[in-house]
This record gives sequence, C-alpha cells and structure tokens, in this order.
Amino acid sequence: MKTDFQGREKGTPAKQGRNKFISFFLLFAASIAFGILSRYYHRQPSGGTDASWNVYFSDVYDGRFNDASLHFLEGRLVEKLAIASERIDAAIYELSSEPVVDTLIEAHRRGVQVRIVTETDSVKKPQITRLQKVGISVVDDGEYSGLMHHKFVVIDERYVWTGSYNFTYNGTHKNNNNVLWIDSLPLAYNYTQKFREMFLTGTFGKGASSSLPYPRVNLSDGTQISAYFAPEHDTISPLLSEIRAAEHSIHFMAFSFTHDALGKAMRDSSKSGVMVKGVFEKRQVDRHSEFEAMKKAKIPVTFDNNSGTMHHKVIVVDEETVITGSYNFSRNAETRNSENLLIINGNRELAGAYLAEFERLIR
Repeated sequence: MKTDFQGREKGTPAKQGRNKFISFFLLFAASIAFGILSRYYHRQPSGGTDASWNVYFSDVYDGRFNDASLHFLEGRLVEKLAIASERIDAAIYELSSEPVVDTLIEAHRRGVQVRIVTETDSVKKPQITRLQKVGISVVDDGEYSGLMHHKFVVIDERYVWTGSYNFTYNGTHKNNNNVLWIDSLPLAYNYTQKFREMFLTGTFGKGASSSLPYPRVNLSDGTQISAYFAPEHDTISPLLSEIRAAEHSIHFMAFSFTHDALGKAMRDSSKSGVMVKGVFEKRQVDRHSEFEAMKKAKIPVTFDNNSGTMHHKVIVVDEETVITGSYNFSRNAETRNSENLLIINGNRELAGAYLAEFERLIR
C-alpha cells in the first residue's frame, strides 16, 4: 500500500478509524503504565535535605512500665503509621503488637499500600496471619541461614523509623530499646531500595546489592548520617575507625557484644587514655562476651538495673557521634544477618540524649 509524503498510510475511513482507536488505546495503556510506575518508583531525591529527627526510648524502669507515658515506643509507632498517605514498608524481625497490627490494617483499608518483610520464624504468628487475611502482602526470608533482623519502617518514602525495637509486648513493656525517627528523603530512599530488594526479589544476606544511592546524608543542622546494611556492606571497618578516632570518651550499651576486634579496639582506646564505659545485658554475658575481657582491662562495665532485657545496640563517641541500629556487636551481625546500622556524626544533642539513657540505665 502506498504512503503519502508525510508517511501516513492511505486506506478506507473504517481502516483509518481503527488505526486511530488502536493509537488511542496504546497511548491510554502507556499512560496507565507510566502512572503506576511513577507511583511505585518515585523520582530519586536530591542529596540535600532540610530533615528533622527525633529519638525515643522505652519508658521502662526496673522492670515496671509507665503506661501513662506519651513516650513509649508502641504508642509512638502507632502515631507515625497513622500519618501514612501512600505507602508503609516495614522490615521487622518480629511483629506481635496488636495495636501496631490494627493500625497497619486501618492504613491498608484507607488505601495505603502496606508491605511487610519478616523473619521466616515469625511469619506464622497470628498477627501476621491477620495482616495477610485482609490482603496485606508479607514476604519472609525463606531458607536464608541468617536472620532477617531489621526493625525499620519507611513511610511515604520520606520518613524512616529504625533502631533496636521489635514490635512486641516485651519490646514495648519490658525491654530497654531506642528508636530514631528521621524525616529525610535521601535516607528514606536508601531504606526503600533495600526494602524493595528483599520484598521484590527475595534477596537477603551476602547476595544483596552493596550499592547505596546516598552513603552519607547531610541534614540541615550539620548532622551527617552514614547508612550501612549488613552483611553486604563492610560494617566493621567504619566501626573500628570511629572507635580508634575517639579522643575523650566511648560509652556503649550492648545487648550482645562478642566481636573480638571491636572489643580489642575499645580496650586499646582505654589504654591510650580514652574513657570507656559500658552497659551489658547480663543474660548475654557468656564465654564469648567481651564483658570479662573488659573487666580485666579495668574498664568500668556493668549490667543494667532493668529486670527485663537491655536491648540497645548503641555506641557514643566523644559525646557527638552516635552508632545505632538493629546491629548487635557480633560476627553474626557483621557476616550473616540482614541488619542496618547508622553512624551519626556531628550531633551533640542526639548524643546527649543517648548519654542520658546510659546514665539512667546504670542508676
């Protein structure tokens, strides 16, 4: 069939009409596809941000929980989940909190996309079953030999909730935990990419990608946040660098501290004149723990006074650098488990909040 000089195919009016319909249909389908993709994969944010942050601690004293407090972690998390308008991505080692489950279901019913990644040992809990029954997608780490040990939530690809807190009764009412809430598009983008890798491809552990869009995020107040995901990232080298760079003081709160190289770095710092102090969870002190080695080095280490579990994984260096996340100070955290770790430099206010928690634990 011939074509005119503009390249348009000649034919009957009916043929031309069908062609126009097909063209319209293809354009319409492409528009829908683009809309879905743009909603699912937001544009990568710029590196700068006028972000804000908050830090929260469990309101647990000597094994007693203060129900009247506005600061307890379960209530805070419910508040944060309730602001979601588009998406909630949660990678959580253990989820049994009924108020949190209720809030996730409510978000799902109002049109928020809710997606969960959890540890395979937790996937059969009744609370997870409740989520699945209403249509919320849940993925576990299957046969992966390590733990899916994350405890983070990303809301609307803007807000990050992360720390030591598992969404459980004990995590809320009995254990000492800490959580950071950070409003930062670049940091949220890091966590979203890691979540998608687990949720969409089922990739955990060393098979995961080591690329990170924003290895260091700068907040408007001068805070610098470096994000790491184990075991795909080298986590021990930056930890050792921070310890060896300490000039005045190192405080730590450790649920599990069995990493020999990290313990030796702290002992070496103490020998060089840096004040080192630590709080251990007594149930985790065994022949693998660094507790006895530090006692022999005359480093003032102690146990917390809470009859529940001291679940922090925190180091504070020179009263201005905070290291925290889901990451215990162990070889398993470094080499096997799916973990996240933040090293936060240049924020004395944040460091002061963690030091106040340290002092409260040892009173």
